[in-house]
Amino acid sequence: MSSRNRKKLVIDANLAFGSSDPMYNPMSDVAGDMNRRCLEAVWEEGHVAVFNEQLRREWRDHAGRSARRWLQTMELKNRVVDEEGKEFLALLTPACGCQSTNRHKADLEKDFHLVRSALATEQTIISLETKFPTFIAKACSAVQELTSLYYANPAVEGDACRRWIKAGAEKDADRRIDSWVENYLKS
Repeated sequence: MSSRNRKKLVIDANLAFGSSDPMYNPMSDVAGDMNRRCLEAVWEEGHVAVFNEQLRREWRDHAGRSARRWLQTMELKNRVVDEEGKEFLALLTPACGCQSTNRHKADLEKDFHLVRSALATEQTIISLETKFPTFIAKACSAVQELTSLYYANPAVEGDACRRWIKAGAEKDADRRIDSWVENYLKS
């Protein structure tokens, strides 16, 4: 992939935690193997990983050996950027206001750092979370900026997620976070 087609992707630490170590089967449908294949696809296609302070801490605390090696290689090749997205912190309060329970508000707040970094870069998040995108989708009508987020989840999508990364991680309409929830979680 040419450098102009590279995408900046916020990659949640749960992919790093779930990457298969030490037994890796590149043909397996096991979740850890799928996560590792997605990370490899990010590398192979020349995409850039977006981090913030909290996400780096989560990766440091939870990443398996292969994910740590992947991140080191990405850093050596200058394919990691740091973006806190602090200018989007003000969106948290109205987004939490759309949630029906205090638990949902707390869960959204816990992962809102992903939203901030995504909004500050190319608006794309790859994560294994299923509740988190539903909280964001619920807030989209009240917080219009959230409709610019795109989402991918290898645990839900299987190999289609890896193929999407390999094809350029484009912002297709069905990947917009509210559409993604409707297409993948409401069925």
